[in-house]
Amino acid sequence: MSCCGSQRAAARPAQTGPSGETRHWSTGAVQFEYSGQGQMVVTGPLTGMVYRFGGGVGRVDVHGSDAPSLVSVPGLRLVR
Repeated sequence: MSCCGSQRAAARPAQTGPSGETRHWSTGAVQFEYSGQGQMVVTGPLTGMVYRFGGGVGRVDVHGSDAPSLVSVPGLRLVR
């Protein structure tokens, strides 16, 4: 039985960041900060994980495969 993990990572599309740099997403955890008021709950489209922002929580770890979708959510910012 062979492993397709490296092939899956190679097939993952690269994204271009705001300053034009190419950004490759990994399956490791990345952190997001929420700048909105109150609380927000987001469900990761690929993992189905539920991420809760606000309520005194500064940063939230997000699975890398969900990160490209969460970048487009207003009020969320990827922490470098």
